[in-house]
Amino acid sequence: MGLTSSFRYKNFDAMVSARVNLGNYVYNNVASDRAVYSSLYNQSGFFNNLPTQVNLTKFRNPQYWSDFYIENASFFRLDNISVGYNVDKLFTEKLDARFSLAVQNAFVITKYNGLDPEVDGGIDNNIYPRARTFVLGINVNF
Repeated sequence: MGLTSSFRYKNFDAMVSARVNLGNYVYNNVASDRAVYSSLYNQSGFFNNLPTQVNLTKFRNPQYWSDFYIENASFFRLDNISVGYNVDKLFTEKLDARFSLAVQNAFVITKYNGLDPEVDGGIDNNIYPRARTFVLGINVNF
């Protein structure tokens, strides 16, 4: 499901774009690979960081076929939000300006334990999060 809305009031304007995905399940492969006690030590003899799920599973060896790592990945994502203000006759009669602020990938609401519930093919191998981008804009017309 999707929602796109825009709003104008006097010199202000705003736009919102959001999506909802319900009934989505994802295999959290990142957690299945690291949430075992055997990965506590690395080859050079130092400790590795373990996810907190290792306390829940108590797995000593990897259990790649376990349904423990299939998680509900339904989500609500606010993709874009922008707010702007138009100024007429800035400093002179011939100068107009528009000030704006936009955010891409503003936030995600989900129960999924991985970084991003929206993966390709239903298997999450993602170890890098999506970027959240802030854009400040000034448009001047003369």
